[in-house]
Amino acid sequence: MKAITVSGEELTIRDVCSVAYNGTEINFPEDKKFMDVLVRSRKFLEDYIAQGYPTYGVTTGFGDSCANQINPAKAAELQRSIVHFHGIGLGPKFSREEGRAVVLCRLNSDVKGGHSAIRPELADMLKTLLNKDIIPVIPQIGSVGASGDLTPLSYVGAVVMGEREVYYKGKVVPAMDAFKAEGIEPLPLAAKEGLAIMNGTSVMTAVAALAWQNARRLSIISDFITAATAEIVRGNEVPFRRKVAEMKNHAGQIESGEYIYSIVKDSKRVYRYEDLLQKMGSIGGLAYEKRDVKIQDRYSIRCAPQINGVLRDTLHMTKQWIEEEINSSNDNPLVNVDTNELYNTGNFYGGHICASCDYLRIALANISDLADKQAEIIIDGKFNGLTENLIPFTEDTAPEAGLRFGFKACQITMSAIRGEVQHYCAPVSVTSAPTEALNQDKVSMGTISARKLRDQIDLVFLQFGVHLLAVCQAVDLIGKEEFSPFTQKVYSEVRKMSAMVVNDRQLDKEATAVSEWLKTTELFGEKD
Repeated sequence: MKAITVSGEELTIRDVCSVAYNGTEINFPEDKKFMDVLVRSRKFLEDYIAQGYPTYGVTTGFGDSCANQINPAKAAELQRSIVHFHGIGLGPKFSREEGRAVVLCRLNSDVKGGHSAIRPELADMLKTLLNKDIIPVIPQIGSVGASGDLTPLSYVGAVVMGEREVYYKGKVVPAMDAFKAEGIEPLPLAAKEGLAIMNGTSVMTAVAALAWQNARRLSIISDFITAATAEIVRGNEVPFRRKVAEMKNHAGQIESGEYIYSIVKDSKRVYRYEDLLQKMGSIGGLAYEKRDVKIQDRYSIRCAPQINGVLRDTLHMTKQWIEEEINSSNDNPLVNVDTNELYNTGNFYGGHICASCDYLRIALANISDLADKQAEIIIDGKFNGLTENLIPFTEDTAPEAGLRFGFKACQITMSAIRGEVQHYCAPVSVTSAPTEALNQDKVSMGTISARKLRDQIDLVFLQFGVHLLAVCQAVDLIGKEEFSPFTQKVYSEVRKMSAMVVNDRQLDKEATAVSEWLKTTELFGEKD
């Protein structure tokens, strides 16, 4: 697998996912200029400090304590202090994969343009942590998203110094145990380097990047579920024609409609509009005629591209914002090595990440609600010509008559998840409250928003796992040869994990297995 180059300029969400999940190695640019910039910026900072002027967080206290100045000789000790007193992260831990993404995002930011003024040795240490897969164990609770992710990122700074715990070879061990096993010496932090690691947005950005990729996957699966629903209820294909979406103008709707159309155009059950008119026939000279077939489908089918199109367009917008944040200098203070200036800034503020995650959660709540309505018209026999609750066709005189309830409880579970998903969509960006002696008087809350997005996405995967079981049950009742080739492919994969429900049985483990499969399968053609 080709290594990914970390320069602070061109890292993508896909790169972050590759390093996080696949263990892809990283390296630095080979050109001499990259390392020269790090050396020059570091020298400028050291010369600046030596003049004795107050330098925020380097020769002054932190936050509201910034009026307190120390001698430059204490600068390194001060950086150890900020790491130590921020060791108050609580609650569940980020996964190893999330931790890998955090370290990558922090490193990419810290080497961008020399603005963070770290030593090359620190850059090399962070690269080593990734390439040796020695990953800080980071508690999830303790960040308000400005000044960046101070508390969770303190666990990265501590590990650099050989402190706290890491994921290593499938276990959680003391950092020094992993260092000794790999022959690595801990690196004491020098002036400003604690801030360079901690005073930034890399936790929220890493979690948002991984969540974005999963949200993208859900947008595609949502369109498949729409296509399958249209097949099951014998819908028509007009709402999914490209020309319809082009009339509306939104790129996300065009993508959604085209994906759905690519499936239903090959189905024996979805009507071409012209064929539907032919089936219905002309009213001729009659004044009124009540028909069994409707000329158009319910909103949950007909408006699905308009609904999922919002998620797809939100993904377009937030991809730009998240990748811009990944490739940003977001600690404080920052150095302009070209002009030999030092800036006291607020680039650690995670507003774009918080807003990205807020917007995505709202859009995801809508596709969860859409799926809940589609599940109703799949499972409720009144709407599709199938059986009540998708039970097998059962004669009234059969011994099983009255004893089969099929997918009744599955629909309730999906609705329960839908309700919980909607609860997650409340915006976090507006919940800022002052803290830290009123210095941090307006904060982003970005890390909380990103965590809520990740958790919401896990729920939608569970909902879709149950939903696909219902889709496949309907395919069994109708006959899979009636469905599009792609729906048959999905059906075949799901049937490897779950057989048709004939007599009622427990389905929790099967639904969970399908949910986990949805997170990794390449069947749905996920692309950038």
